[in-house]
Amino acid sequence: MKKAKKINLAKIIGDVKSHWKTPPEGKYISYSEFVAYSGGGIGVNTINSLFGYVGLTANCLLLGSAYGISPMDLAIMSFVMSILNLVKTPFISMLVDNTNTKWGKFRPYLLWTGTPTAVLLVLMAFVPNSAAYPLKCTLLCLIYALLMIFQSLYALAFTSLAQVLTPNGQERTTLLSVSQFIYSLGPSLVNMLFPIFAGLFKGGMTGFTAYRVLFPIFSIFGIVLSLWTFKGTEEKIVVPRNYVARVRFVDGISEIKSNKYFWLMTLYNVLGGMKYGIGSILAWYCIYVMDSDAMLGVMNTIIGTASVPGMLLAPLLAKKLGKRMSLIWFNLLRAGFAALMLVTAKNPVLFLGCLYLATVSIGGDGVMVSSMTADVFDYQQWKTGKRLEGFITQFSGMLVTAATMLFNLILPWFYEHYGLQNDYTVLYNEAVRTPIFNVMIITTVISCIAAVIPILFYDMTEKKQKQMIEELKSRAAEEDQRAEAHAEIKEQQGGDQQ
Repeated sequence: MKKAKKINLAKIIGDVKSHWKTPPEGKYISYSEFVAYSGGGIGVNTINSLFGYVGLTANCLLLGSAYGISPMDLAIMSFVMSILNLVKTPFISMLVDNTNTKWGKFRPYLLWTGTPTAVLLVLMAFVPNSAAYPLKCTLLCLIYALLMIFQSLYALAFTSLAQVLTPNGQERTTLLSVSQFIYSLGPSLVNMLFPIFAGLFKGGMTGFTAYRVLFPIFSIFGIVLSLWTFKGTEEKIVVPRNYVARVRFVDGISEIKSNKYFWLMTLYNVLGGMKYGIGSILAWYCIYVMDSDAMLGVMNTIIGTASVPGMLLAPLLAKKLGKRMSLIWFNLLRAGFAALMLVTAKNPVLFLGCLYLATVSIGGDGVMVSSMTADVFDYQQWKTGKRLEGFITQFSGMLVTAATMLFNLILPWFYEHYGLQNDYTVLYNEAVRTPIFNVMIITTVISCIAAVIPILFYDMTEKKQKQMIEELKSRAAEEDQRAEAHAEIKEQQGGDQQ
């Protein structure tokens, strides 16, 4: 048995050495590229996780508890930013889909948008709290508007890159699974260390000093590490060698109107827009129920591990159950564990235990959705001959944003209805926070169940996706042959004329 283990280990090491720079036969991603995407992703997602600390929601301790912005005012600010998001979407879509550089379509934006994102994040913590309330809200909105543009491009570049590193569906799911496990270390470190270190500063998570000190430190770390992904990866899309992207937003709408998988996945994201609501309870529970910044750091770390099983098991589940059935079960299980939180709020162990299990249940959701979205890209190319990653991502986001604009007004209304205004210390009062928590839980359960409905009609199988890729390869080879034959004819004609 020991000998067999040594032989297997030696085989693995040999395989890694042999294919460190060159992918194994039938694969597209080398080990060095796999490591560059995953390792550099720790930096990218460190920056992206900081974005969550400045969200325009009442659950944001910086904007809510520190700046003292009321829930409905934050909802209105979010509504305005959502309108801006809708306006910018066509331009982001056209920008990405018409990007043709020596670095590819997505990698350049990792280089161009990371630093502006980090700088704007830091500025969010430096708006003078002594400023008049309307001015304070306006300044926060202006900074957030710019931040939203750069951060969305930064995040889009990284997530979309994984979908074009390989056209192999199973290899893609494996990459998404393992890389998400690795690069989730970035957010895990931030969410663990930030609250713990924040406790060392005046006001902790509900003050300003922690954000003004820690945002720059984490940002520099993230930007430096993200360059690894930029330098160590290469985009691989199955298209003819002479293919050049030229896509207009209006043309994109016409192209995708018959892509049923696009509409089903978009509807899934719309209906599931509130299924992560219970995650927002954690910060309030630790600060206002358990009265501990450090406990928030500990619980962020513990809850952060909940997604790991789903991430790592995603390739196996996709192979055994299929991505469709996996998504259905993820959502139903989350709904069930979330519902249990309604009756366990007075017991921290049971309450946080249910939150942990609800997070375990949805752990593989991101992997499956990313992989299925890549299948949508492939189907679009197979059906129309055009790659529309930027348009599909942005237009879907546009529709989801429009729906979210309405959803984001629901919870703040209930917050204020039950007594939460500008003074967030009222959350120490059980009579105020309990109905607020219940609404967050109930909306999560409803959203999970509703999200299952469109997936019941999703019939793209792993076999069908593989067949599409083979046909795309065949088409690309034929197009290359025609281009070469045409070039030879032109060359011969030129020789005859001479």
